[in-house]
Amino acid sequence: MKKINSLKVLCNTEIQNSSLLKGKKLEIEGTYFFPVLFSVWNIEYKSFLRKDRKSRSITGADLVRGGTGLSDHFPEYVEIESDEADIISPTHLQSEQQAASREFIRNYYIHYKRIWSPPVIELAKEEVIYMPYTILINSAGKSERKKYYLLEHSSRNLDLLSNYSHIKDCCLGVLKGGDSL
Repeated sequence: MKKINSLKVLCNTEIQNSSLLKGKKLEIEGTYFFPVLFSVWNIEYKSFLRKDRKSRSITGADLVRGGTGLSDHFPEYVEIESDEADIISPTHLQSEQQAASREFIRNYYIHYKRIWSPPVIELAKEEVIYMPYTILINSAGKSERKKYYLLEHSSRNLDLLSNYSHIKDCCLGVLKGGDSL
């Protein structure tokens, strides 16, 4: 067991209720945790009218695939214990993703905010937060093929696992017996 910072994990009844929204009775295969580096940045710059401005931006960097994007808010998380087999290990270093996030913010302010001077960017806070995903199986169908679904806990979105190849590839060693993966 390992302690990690994670978003709220849905209980089994909430997972079943989310799967019933699609009209399917699905079995829970397992819940897996993917690392995301969330960072809060303080930015100082001169606007196009040469006025001093201060701003705050939040980025989320995927430590498995390496992408970075803006976030609306810093997520609320709790410390939980999870099996190490259920935690997807990062393929990108936290330091390189922090540098990529800084460059993302710099480019965003230069190209989209159209500022007058280069921004002064300062890291205020950062945390690796694990995003929980549950894989569900529809084995009640008439065919022998199993269909795998992915439930995102933060949005309660249920979709086919095949639409998320990066998650499917990370969990492929755990999932066996389904040829529709």
